[in-house]
Amino acid sequence: MQHTESNPTQGLGIAGLIVGIFSIFFSIIPCTLPLGIILAVIGLILTIVGLNQATKLNAQKGLLIAGLITSILGILIALLWGLAFTGVANQNNIFEKIELFEDNIKNNDNAFETTDELDSIQFESDKTMQDLEQHMEHIEQERPAVPDTTDNTDSW
Repeated sequence: MQHTESNPTQGLGIAGLIVGIFSIFFSIIPCTLPLGIILAVIGLILTIVGLNQATKLNAQKGLLIAGLITSILGILIALLWGLAFTGVANQNNIFEKIELFEDNIKNNDNAFETTDELDSIQFESDKTMQDLEQHMEHIEQERPAVPDTTDNTDSW
């Protein structure tokens, strides 16, 4: 008959692994996300305690490491889903703001009602631009000419 040594941390490793697997399962399902997070944290605590005990006793850590990995995966999946839902919620909020902005534009009393108003504004703008161009030409004509000091002839 074969004698096997008992590992006191094996129970924590099995519990951490099972709870970690359930945390992944519940983290994948969006409506059970909080349960997945809770289970992942419990699995993480169980495996960390087990790893500390296994280190002190110099025992095997295989199940504990597997439980740690599954618990961390459960937390990561839950966080990713949480970020995805937060992004969707913020995106809907942006669409609501755009709709409010469009409603404000439609209901604004200062909005231009006809193209005649826009045409008159364009005419005023063009007239101002022409006046500015004439003024710039007048300034250039009044400015004294600067003699050209560059000599293009070769000295050879």
